[in-house]
Amino acid sequence: MLDPDLPDLTFPSVNFSKNKSPWNLSTLFYLGAARAHPKAAIRAIANNQLGPPLPERIPLLTKIHDEILARIQGGRSLRTAEDTIRRLRHFITWIESTGGVFDIETVEDKYRQWCESKKLQVRKLKYSESTVYTEALVVSSILTAALELAQPLILTSCISFPKKHRHTDSIAADKKILAETFAFGQLCVQLIEHLDVDAIYGSLPIRIPLPDGKIADEWCWLANPEKVACLKDGYEHKASTATVLKLRAAWEAERSTRTRFPAINLRIALELLVFIAQTGMNLSQASRLKRSQFSYKSTTDGYEVKDYKHRRQGSVLFEIFSSYKPHFERYLNWCDKIFLSERPQLLFPFIRPHGSSDTTTPGFDRIRYKYCRLTNIRFIAPRELRKTRINWLLRYSNDSALTAEQAQHTRETLLRHYEKPSLQLALSEFTLFWRKNDPRLIAAPLPSVGPGICSGVATAIPDLPDGTPKPDCTHPAGCLFCNQHRDIDTLDYVWSLTSMRHLNVLLLKGSLPANRGIDPVRHVEFTLQALTTKLAWFRSSNAKRLAWTEEAANRVEEGEFHPHWRYVIKSAEGL
Repeated sequence: MLDPDLPDLTFPSVNFSKNKSPWNLSTLFYLGAARAHPKAAIRAIANNQLGPPLPERIPLLTKIHDEILARIQGGRSLRTAEDTIRRLRHFITWIESTGGVFDIETVEDKYRQWCESKKLQVRKLKYSESTVYTEALVVSSILTAALELAQPLILTSCISFPKKHRHTDSIAADKKILAETFAFGQLCVQLIEHLDVDAIYGSLPIRIPLPDGKIADEWCWLANPEKVACLKDGYEHKASTATVLKLRAAWEAERSTRTRFPAINLRIALELLVFIAQTGMNLSQASRLKRSQFSYKSTTDGYEVKDYKHRRQGSVLFEIFSSYKPHFERYLNWCDKIFLSERPQLLFPFIRPHGSSDTTTPGFDRIRYKYCRLTNIRFIAPRELRKTRINWLLRYSNDSALTAEQAQHTRETLLRHYEKPSLQLALSEFTLFWRKNDPRLIAAPLPSVGPGICSGVATAIPDLPDGTPKPDCTHPAGCLFCNQHRDIDTLDYVWSLTSMRHLNVLLLKGSLPANRGIDPVRHVEFTLQALTTKLAWFRSSNAKRLAWTEEAANRVEEGEFHPHWRYVIKSAEGL
């Protein structure tokens, strides 16, 4: 039992689950308690195995306790408080291992020495720089506040902020990330559709069709009969078989939240992921959102959600847009039918059979390790969902201020921690920058790689057949299939079209090597078809343009090619 004369450093205002040890910093008064499990430390203290308490620790631990308690009462996350206590125990354990003293007079020097030992472990490749920095920062934060220092303690140490190398993904990789996110979203929606009230409270197992045609069985904590030894043919102990069958029948017959909570929690977890993808809320905030906080005021596009974000120190507004509104309404109706006896306070009321606290952040292991593996679809964590959504909004709107407001961040936080470099966006920005600032391009549109002019960033014409040259601003044929390509109403342009057509006829006659699986003959045929269509339009438009096409054809027939194609045609004639 702890010495009653010691200060009470517990946290009575925090509700702990029945299986969780309440936080108690009073155990840290004893030498060796920091490295032991909290329950084991209390038993060791009660058995007088750790010796008497150390009085020199009382002032510092009291100040630390007061600061942690003040942060909790101020709205800080309980998870953050638990992490602070855990890392503080690591720091005290290190001090004890060196034979040092943990008190107000020496703690600053001990912290700097601890940072030096951590830096040495980084050099020995035992820990990464980011891991060491995070632990040093958490301990520095609580000690700086407890000691009322003028500057953060970490700034006086050898630990510095690790450099983050932000790599730009290729355009293909960027599209792959979006495709994986969409596939994961479709999986979540499909699983939700097959976890309605009738399915959950129906017979077991719950048969859930998957996107690839497979069927997943949800047994709600019952073992698959094929894996139960006493249910297999030839089992000798019939009494055991009868008992197991009786218990299984009773479990299936009791169609309540007590027996069907695995399927209920699965549906709630899937709905939570969809909610985060739609609103951009972080996981801890969304999981604690109460239905009483939810504003059911209908707007033009959907619902409005008001909540208070402690890190931002202000009220935030989340919108549930019209496309998500029917789905969200179905979820609310589903909750009302599932929890008939008592309407839960939380918007995502996970059933916790082991008595864990409602403030505990839910996990998604069953989605990740069962359904994603069965379908070979990559699991997208809530943080990545938010980041993908933010980057999509940033690229779609091209407005960092608007995106920061939507994501409930400052513009600086958005650009520092959430923005992901995009090669495609960078290419577009470079093009638009030079169009705006290059004096040679301000007065006229951009010159095209092929014949004609260009009015913007390369964009493919919709619904192009396979094998069509893709616009890439490097190949002349690509310009003919680009939305930004513009014809010029001049004889010179018609002459250039005719010369380019003559070049492609030569290429079609020659021997063209295959390139990355693309059929070169089909590639040239599409180019010829586009050029022929353009020249046919000029020929049939009016007499003036008809004369241009005839003049251009005569020049090419006489071997007088347009200067832009002259040397290329001479080289092709040698094929």
